[in-house]
Amino acid sequence: MTPEKQKRKATSSELTKLRSEIVKISKEVDGQMGFYMKHIESEKSIAIEADKIFPLGSVFKLGVVVETFRQADAGMLSLDERIELETRHYCIGEGLLQFLQPGLKPTIRDLLALMIIATDNTASEMLWKRIGIQRVNMLIREMGLAKTSIYIPYRESFLMSMGYGPYKDLTIPDAARRWKGLSDMERMKALNETEREAANLTIEEFRKKYESLYGMKAQKRMKTQRIYDEVFDNVGSPGEIGIFLEKIVKHEVVSPESSETILSLLMRQESATSMSCLLSPEIPVALKSGDTACSVANAGVIYVSTTSHVVLCCFFKNIQDGQKQKAIQAEARIARLVYEHFSSVRSR
Repeated sequence: MTPEKQKRKATSSELTKLRSEIVKISKEVDGQMGFYMKHIESEKSIAIEADKIFPLGSVFKLGVVVETFRQADAGMLSLDERIELETRHYCIGEGLLQFLQPGLKPTIRDLLALMIIATDNTASEMLWKRIGIQRVNMLIREMGLAKTSIYIPYRESFLMSMGYGPYKDLTIPDAARRWKGLSDMERMKALNETEREAANLTIEEFRKKYESLYGMKAQKRMKTQRIYDEVFDNVGSPGEIGIFLEKIVKHEVVSPESSETILSLLMRQESATSMSCLLSPEIPVALKSGDTACSVANAGVIYVSTTSHVVLCCFFKNIQDGQKQKAIQAEARIARLVYEHFSSVRSR
């Protein structure tokens, strides 16, 4: 056997071992994992249920940030443009803008930072309505990603879970079945109806109604809203989101300058569900994480070195009650395994 063939065989064996270790960790969680990993420079990859569809949670914000920069590159908007915070923008959940008064006028650049670093839901609402709700899905389709759909703003999603919109008289299972059978156009109509119905809802009323249903920290949502969260959320496959991230790294979606700005923002994300929590703070990780009542999603790029980058997407869905923290820890352990593997390969 030639030295080159021996090297390829050893590499294949090491990837097989890494895959087995990842599967072993995933089985510790009572839920379903989807996984995609690709070392960009060598093109070595591992895929485990990578073509399955998962809720994205706040990972959908990758689509919003890329489309915003794409429009900026095309001269359709300026990052210094200011958008006024209005009642129709407020969204509960993550972020600080929901606690600020109407009339504030942050720039698009400010909103991008808030949306990515602090995963601010009100910031994503303001940006998405500025760039056009349907524009993100159009971008996804232009990229050839058939299983990823990003079209539900969090404000409307929360409101529909609270009984606003066209399905208020249906049970959650019935509403879920109805939603699955709708076309994209019919879904947009339902979202628009929900937005109109709640246009004058103050953030204080919004928060009070939501907390009365699900608790201050949404602690009741796991038991009552599992079906809702599995259906009424932006969705994607680990493989497709991985392709999306790789295109950002390779400057294939937006300009090189915009690509690097996006990655720089992603390196500053602050989230309790981050899969980078077990890595040294000195290791750059461009990351977006998200979660719903019964899912956790992490999509990022680990900078093993300046010449070695690993795209890593690890998603869990159908997580059973009491297992969410275990899923978050599993994703972090997997990220550490992947980093240690490729840093070891590089050192040899």
